[in-house]
Amino acid sequence: MMDRSARTRIFSLSIAMSLMVGVLIAQLVRVQFGPYVPVFAARETIPLGRVEKIAPPRGLIYDRDGQPLAINATMYYLEIEVRQLTQNSRPSIALVVSKLLGIALEDLEEQLNTDWENQGQLRIRLTRPIEEGGRWPILVDQTAADILEAFLLDPDAPDLSGLALEPTIERVYPAGSMAGHVLGFVNQEGRGFFGVEGYYDEWLAGKEITVEHALIPLEAAIEPEPPAGVNLVLTIDLDIQLAAEQALEHEIKASRAESGQVIVMDPQTGEILAMASWPVLDPNNYESWLLQEGDEKDVINPAASGLFEPGSTFKILTMAAALDEGVVEPDDTFLDTGEIEVGGVIIRNWNSEAWGPQTMMGCMQHSLNVCLAYVAAERIGTSSFYSYLDAFGIGRLTGVDLAGEVTGQLRTHRHPEWTEVDLGTNSFGQGVSVTPIQLLAAVSAVANDGVMVQPHIVRQIASSQGLYAPKTTVLGRPIEPETAETLEVMLVESLLGEGRLGQIDGYNIAGKTGTAQIPTDYGYDKYLTVASFIGWGPVEDPAFMIFVRIDKPLTSPWGSMIAAPVFQEVAQRLVVLLDIPPEMVYEEAQDGL
Repeated sequence: MMDRSARTRIFSLSIAMSLMVGVLIAQLVRVQFGPYVPVFAARETIPLGRVEKIAPPRGLIYDRDGQPLAINATMYYLEIEVRQLTQNSRPSIALVVSKLLGIALEDLEEQLNTDWENQGQLRIRLTRPIEEGGRWPILVDQTAADILEAFLLDPDAPDLSGLALEPTIERVYPAGSMAGHVLGFVNQEGRGFFGVEGYYDEWLAGKEITVEHALIPLEAAIEPEPPAGVNLVLTIDLDIQLAAEQALEHEIKASRAESGQVIVMDPQTGEILAMASWPVLDPNNYESWLLQEGDEKDVINPAASGLFEPGSTFKILTMAAALDEGVVEPDDTFLDTGEIEVGGVIIRNWNSEAWGPQTMMGCMQHSLNVCLAYVAAERIGTSSFYSYLDAFGIGRLTGVDLAGEVTGQLRTHRHPEWTEVDLGTNSFGQGVSVTPIQLLAAVSAVANDGVMVQPHIVRQIASSQGLYAPKTTVLGRPIEPETAETLEVMLVESLLGEGRLGQIDGYNIAGKTGTAQIPTDYGYDKYLTVASFIGWGPVEDPAFMIFVRIDKPLTSPWGSMIAAPVFQEVAQRLVVLLDIPPEMVYEEAQDGL
């Protein structure tokens, strides 16, 4: 039995604990509803850790065979802690950086000897001048950074006190200038410009998130990661791209031309296998392009943004409209007198000569302006002609997945400034402007049984949700399959004449040359032209379509002499790279089925 003293102690302890509980309850009520409520409410809004915006690594870009075209690499800015500089380190830093990177010693000395502290700057970033004017921060790769780090750690090396290496993720393009116009570039803020980088910028960049880095270790371990950017696999084949770029560069230099493009597309799917442009763009050294102003930026990708008058390659569309409308047949005759009047203006042939009796086949083979103007004005008619051009997508975007595509310019009969002579000149590609990609899309209908496909540059999109492959998009069916087949035969025959330099032994190739005068503020230039060629093959089952454009060649003005040989050179490489058998082998295989 418990004695009296024990009961007393238990009772006292119970009273004490009850008092403590009562005090705690009172304190909780006081905190919850008392004068300190605003203080604690304000503390809830104060972050308990460090707040930072985090961007995921930018998505990578590959060619169709998995070769890297755009990757991410750690680069380093050269920064200076101004208050750590010494009398010895100023000249040492200038000398070492100058020798290592080939930057003018005097320029570096001027930066290091400037009184930055007096200007309120305690840490500066070394810069270098660029040819186009202005200055750009100095960036070094890992190799150069390792050399500088070794200097900093070696007590016997020159004094580099004050030099710091600030790491940053930089976009790197392993193929250099190859396909540079296709890719575009990423600036120092991580924003994509032009080409694929510009068009898919948000997809590649992923989603930036704001993260509060917790002070509690267990919470820090479960901080969220930003949604990663997608990876892109392009339709570009680097081997075909190299062949196109080499052929283009050779002709540009041989003809002393100003610029040019070569585009290779699969006319049945719209996949762009190669897209070469000259002058080249190295996305690793993009500074000069960002310094351009106004409309000059539009020519970053001339394939989608560079307008030109197509000249005689446009006759393909005029003849397609006429055949499809049923107003001409290949054997219909036309007496070419060397000129025709349309809308009160005399139109002449490219050589100002009369060609006498010609069939429609002959009109295409000899590329007669007079004949095509007659076909448009007196056979097709105004309304039908422009309806067909609209169906071919002239004057509209193709929707190619490259930043900066423009629509081209076509003044139809509904335009207040249109005159009847426009009908005549438009028929042979004058007075109308297109982009190379727009012309390719339109002519793909002839190569693809009347079906016009949308050109595209991305083959696969890889994300955390899986792999997505865009399907072939049909832009329209402007002509019947029978029309496409008939015209294709005519264009095969056409190469036997003015386009014979575009032929390939053992293969049936269809194509058309173009020679267009260049419009100026004072009319058309009398001497400079745009030489072009568009063709495809093998006609039995087209695997490629090639567009060639050479701007302002000086050795010859004609597409047949300048652009057709480039087509031939690229096509000869293509049949090997794509393993396309000659016509004889193809026919034997078909007979065996």
